[in-house]
Amino acid sequence: MAQFFHHNDFGYCARCPRTCHLHVCFGNVALAATPIEFAEFRRVVTDTWQHHCLRTHDPEARCIALRTPAPHLALVFSLVELTQLSDILENTALLLEVEQLLASQTE
Repeated sequence: MAQFFHHNDFGYCARCPRTCHLHVCFGNVALAATPIEFAEFRRVVTDTWQHHCLRTHDPEARCIALRTPAPHLALVFSLVELTQLSDILENTALLLEVEQLLASQTE
């Protein structure tokens, strides 16, 4: 059974017990990422959110492009959606840190 980390109205993040990949599902997109890929995706989302949070005039308009490693592919979000995605990633990262700290204390 998958271990759920965080969810909101926009999506969720869970870890697959077999592969240990983090599955980030948001809107109509799903991403399976290793912990390193998750950290990089989180960084890109955070940087993009910080750049647009005070510059976007209409928070509901889908006008924020999030670049992907795939050539010619970007994900497009509204500020509201990007904020909810950031919430999922930040809270998941926090829970992963707690998990890591607890694991290091039991060793």
